[in-house]
Amino acid sequence: MNKKLLIISIIITIIYGLITLNTILHHEVWADEAQVWQLCTNLTVKDLLIHLKNEGHPALFYFIVMPFAKLFSDIIYMKLLCWLFMCFSVFLLLYFSPFKLYTKIAIILSAGFLYFFPVLARNYSIIPFLVFLAAVLYKKSKQYPILYAIVLALLANTHIIMFMFTICLGTIFYYENIILEIRNGFNKKIIKYFIGLLIIIAGLFFVFIELSNTQNSNVFLKIDTTNILLASLRIFLLFFINSYNYDIGLNTALNNPLLDLFLILFLMILYISLLINLFINNKKLFTVALLSIGFQLGIYIFAYNSFVYVNRIFCAHLILIYCFWILLEDNNFKPQYKILGKKSINILLTLFFMLTIYNGVNYTKLDLKLNYSGAKETAEFIRVNINPNNSVIIIDNEPYMISLVYYLRDTHKIYSAFRKQYLKYVRWDNITRSNYADLGWSKYIEYLKETDKRDYYVINVSSDKKHSLEKTQKDYFKLMFTSQKSVEPFEGYRIYKYIGKSI
Repeated sequence: MNKKLLIISIIITIIYGLITLNTILHHEVWADEAQVWQLCTNLTVKDLLIHLKNEGHPALFYFIVMPFAKLFSDIIYMKLLCWLFMCFSVFLLLYFSPFKLYTKIAIILSAGFLYFFPVLARNYSIIPFLVFLAAVLYKKSKQYPILYAIVLALLANTHIIMFMFTICLGTIFYYENIILEIRNGFNKKIIKYFIGLLIIIAGLFFVFIELSNTQNSNVFLKIDTTNILLASLRIFLLFFINSYNYDIGLNTALNNPLLDLFLILFLMILYISLLINLFINNKKLFTVALLSIGFQLGIYIFAYNSFVYVNRIFCAHLILIYCFWILLEDNNFKPQYKILGKKSINILLTLFFMLTIYNGVNYTKLDLKLNYSGAKETAEFIRVNINPNNSVIIIDNEPYMISLVYYLRDTHKIYSAFRKQYLKYVRWDNITRSNYADLGWSKYIEYLKETDKRDYYVINVSSDKKHSLEKTQKDYFKLMFTSQKSVEPFEGYRIYKYIGKSI
């Protein structure tokens, strides 16, 4: 045991934990976080498994969260769980990885680790821990094959974008621990290796069965094959642009055009250089990186092309970290060219992750300065000003309102105008997609007829500029409240009171 390294690792992990915890405690719940909590709160295990094909996510994260959602009403428990997983991930990186300390610090300060993984409480938050744990156990997979296999099976069940990575690691496990062992003669250890292989296959099979019908269930993931080339180019660019600065990807505008373009190009060159380095030094690990990252890009192109989030992109970066972790940990590693050795790898990784630091610092500052979502502020206004006993709160856009449902869980119900029922969680179906249609507010008023007749109606709408009821429907609605500017652009809210004399 390296006591000095252990002490340094613990100290840096504590500092990391305190910095990120401060942001987490200020961070308002937004739609994607609220959706997980609402599903785990309102559904049974059986119903959750049925619904998850609609989400397009494996069940592991939901199973971890569900006991807390059933026992407690506050989502802080889910947020702290994600934070703890990230703290453990940082410790594994610091204490067990073969990288130089400056490289480790650059990774910890990168956008994914500083903000997008720990603060945004999603299934992505548990992926770094499992990837790093798999790296730690790789050299010991012969000694602990079942434990290693369980980690891979769990990793497959975090997110579909980790599916190919698990297949690659499972294939290596099969070849190194079964094929090669059989060639050397059958022994009792092979039985454990076969059990491990079955565990990996079972983990992959569970994901396949669970999500096999997602494309038909989730209408937001319909494949458009008309512009594959343009979609591929867009994803490729956003992969690097959003790594560098997510604001640019959202706003499609460069802050400092020349500098930003140069740094984004430099980021691309560094990434390609890392892949070339991996190809020259270890073609097996290069194949793992190429197939796994390529699979993720394919998922973005064919399914998630509108949602190229930073936490998703950083899952691909985790694969690169894993591959170089295994490469540098190999005692027999001898670079073919001195310029491509350990020092070069550490420098390239450090520069790459350093270029993402502003992204994480920027969003940390924004989250501390602004409301991440306007849902909490809006809910507080509703509690003070709207009596739940003689009013109906109607919304028109379910996906961006689910965070408001969470904050009002103990006092008010929210009625979905399109679904014609009270909203508990989002279903990604044609009814939800119709939320985005501009049907005109005269048509929208008709939905009031479907609700219970009360003394007055309150309509809560998203901050979409085309819904300016105070201008277009002033005879029917009066603006009561507008939430402050939020980090998540689609989670600003306006509340209108219906003042029409008759419906």
